[in-house]
Amino acid sequence: MKNKNIFDKKYFELTGCVHNHTGYSFDAQVRLSKIIKVAKKNELDYITINDHHTMAAREDEAVNKETDLIVIVGAEINDPQKNNHFLVFNTDEIIQGKEAKEYVQHYAESEAISFIAHPFEKRASKRFRKYIWTDKKNDNFDGIEIWNYLSEWIGKLNPKLNGLFFVLFPSLFVKKPLRETLDYWDELNNAGKRRSAIGSVDAHSERIEKFGFKLEFLTHKTLFRSIRTNVLIPEDAQIDQQNILKALKNGNSYIVNYKVGNPYDFYAGIASSKDKSAIFGEELQFTENMYFYFKLPKIARVKLYRNGKKIVSTLDEKGRFEIKQKGNYRLEIYRFGYGWIFTNNIYVV
Repeated sequence: MKNKNIFDKKYFELTGCVHNHTGYSFDAQVRLSKIIKVAKKNELDYITINDHHTMAAREDEAVNKETDLIVIVGAEINDPQKNNHFLVFNTDEIIQGKEAKEYVQHYAESEAISFIAHPFEKRASKRFRKYIWTDKKNDNFDGIEIWNYLSEWIGKLNPKLNGLFFVLFPSLFVKKPLRETLDYWDELNNAGKRRSAIGSVDAHSERIEKFGFKLEFLTHKTLFRSIRTNVLIPEDAQIDQQNILKALKNGNSYIVNYKVGNPYDFYAGIASSKDKSAIFGEELQFTENMYFYFKLPKIARVKLYRNGKKIVSTLDEKGRFEIKQKGNYRLEIYRFGYGWIFTNNIYVV
């Protein structure tokens, strides 16, 4: 956890990994106690557990006795066709055997906090199926998982051609979110629905066992050093699960791939000469002399998007872009051709 001062407003910045599976999922075997240990070793402030159709992790001794790491237990829901994967928090209900429209509406009405997972996927091999979001109009959720490590990795995997390299050097092939996902996110925000974005690891700690040998890859240890969602919480607020979820829901956060670089003292936001300012997820009245400021620890390609369209870019470590009209503004930041930082929108009205 870091103290951060943005436009003379004080925040706590927490770094965390969203969407982790444990031995309570049918497709994972790793113990929750081990995941927590690895998370702390990697200096995470929080993690979320999203096992398939269960919140059994809430009763795990490792969760209940943990005092340093904030462990948020939700679940991952899907429909009978195994599509429409849906991350839910702030609820005690597990809905099974229902179509996506039903459970999305139910969780919205029950005030759960929800995000659609890997809504668009690609596959280089017919050996692996896609798990997609089938109805773009089914949008009564809080946000979108715009970058999923496992989804991108498996989308490029072809075991016969590149399997060994993908297993040994997985992060080389995880480069950036799918543009289709970003376009859908922008489409919703342009319609005034204000959906936030998160990044995730979708960690399972995969295993291969052949000829008496066992190989683990895509471990939580590896993925905890990659895509994270860093949240900003006001200094006068309590550091707890509810305020982390609130920040994720409201978009007071940004997505960062630590494999590309540690963001250190990165900050960004919009401010005007009239002492008005906003961070990610906030709204700001349009005035003259308004700028989107940024500061990075290293030089990178910084792109400013308005309503989903790139309007300007620069190669720098600090600077500002003039805001000339109303709109939804966000940054995409790249290094060496890899996606590094993706911010949530700031809404200039």
